[in-house]
Amino acid sequence: MSDIYTLLILAGGRGTRMGGRDKGLVRLDGDPLVARLLETLNPAPTRVVISANRNAERYQRWADRVVPDLRPDFSGPMAGLEAGLQVSQGPLLCLPCDLIDPPARLAALLLAHLTPGQVNVIEDQSGLQPLCLALHAEPWRNALGAYLDQGGRSARGWLANVAHQRIVIEGRLGNLNSL
Repeated sequence: MSDIYTLLILAGGRGTRMGGRDKGLVRLDGDPLVARLLETLNPAPTRVVISANRNAERYQRWADRVVPDLRPDFSGPMAGLEAGLQVSQGPLLCLPCDLIDPPARLAALLLAHLTPGQVNVIEDQSGLQPLCLALHAEPWRNALGAYLDQGGRSARGWLANVAHQRIVIEGRLGNLNSL
């Protein structure tokens, strides 16, 4: 595994289950969720891209680049992945901003044995975690755009149609999905 990778943090949602709050900026134990996530990754990313449709100036302190969706109306996390793919090269690790205390080796697990035409995705004891994935940016830019152009929005739906490898971890990934 190369220690050179881009991290894409998905923080572009409406925050409906969070009372409209921007989930990545919600504080847990005094720190915004986005900052907590960055502290846990080993190896640390070479570059950080945050997909955010609001509060870009606040997210900039943790990112090399903040990108909004290329599609209107908060089109979902796959639109955030699409935007991140447009500004990335090489290995890309994609994680939702609301992960709480992921395993320190999560990045290493997802990036190990990553091949250009494949997606590595986490499976924990509760099942597939389709937004915790790694892929090479170049071969997926147009394919994901085509999926979204055809009306697809589901991460599971997209994964059902692409070559992917499930990376099984013990336990369950925790997330903060509501207040």
